[in-house]
Amino acid sequence: MQFQLNCVQQATRATMNSFALSVFVLAVGAVSVSASLQHYVVEKSFNQAQAECAEYQGVHDDDLLRYVKEGYPDVEEVRCLLRCVAFNLRFWNHTTGLQKHMVAGHFVPYPDDFHNVERTEACLAENLYTCDDDLCTQVYKAFQCYYQYYGALSECPQFVVNSYLEDLQAAYDLFGMLAVSQSTLQSLAGGCFPSGEESLCFFYSFVTRTGLYSVEDGAKLERLYYQYKEEVFNPNNAQTVACLQNQKKLACKKSTCQQAYDTFQNCFGESRGLEYLLHTVFVDAAKAFLGQPVCYCNKVKTCPLHKCYGR
Repeated sequence: MQFQLNCVQQATRATMNSFALSVFVLAVGAVSVSASLQHYVVEKSFNQAQAECAEYQGVHDDDLLRYVKEGYPDVEEVRCLLRCVAFNLRFWNHTTGLQKHMVAGHFVPYPDDFHNVERTEACLAENLYTCDDDLCTQVYKAFQCYYQYYGALSECPQFVVNSYLEDLQAAYDLFGMLAVSQSTLQSLAGGCFPSGEESLCFFYSFVTRTGLYSVEDGAKLERLYYQYKEEVFNPNNAQTVACLQNQKKLACKKSTCQQAYDTFQNCFGESRGLEYLLHTVFVDAAKAFLGQPVCYCNKVKTCPLHKCYGR
């Protein structure tokens, strides 16, 4: 309700100062508009995912409120509701199960609680699910460890990682949106990157569209870490932070497209995430756009990153 009131207050102020605001927006719109663009990015809170899953599974509103109030009791409807939420937010998959770094993002540790991770890990170790447990039970046991020991559920939306198929679609769409030339498409399909300014601008557009980069902020480490779970993307990695700061100092001498690629190449050049984009997503998308057969990468290259189904 407080957020809604704030929105009303902002709208009222905007109406009272419409002329001045219009002039201001015209003056700075080119700089500020990109921060509010959605692109191909999904951010979702636990409560939003929960409400969606309740609708999918026919959980009545009164029952949902009661389940939340009671701390998610151990009944089948709740267990399967949480399974749906876990897949909705992608902190669980059929390949490796719980994605700890993702589920943790939906909880806020209590102040001065410095042992929440230890308690959560101990709970997970004590409540290992077995092959006899159905999927709803597996997810429920893991969720309860975080719910009881890690912290309070966050109301803030979190970045939802892309699957391989979503990355493929984002790249495929951009080929048409940018009218990428036949020669650049052929270079991408052959794994030749970069092959010129057009390929660099495709790269910039892709990492911007998928929410991994912006001109204003540079590389978005928190999202990259969510997406690929590599230490080089950890927002607390001092070496990475220093590298990104150095790259920003050089931005004035480069084109926007060159700056984006150089940032990834110089700071994340040895990462599996960048390798995956350049030599799996871009290659497969270009082949599909050109109508050539797509030779899918093996599981070692693709599944550890996105845990795709059927890969």
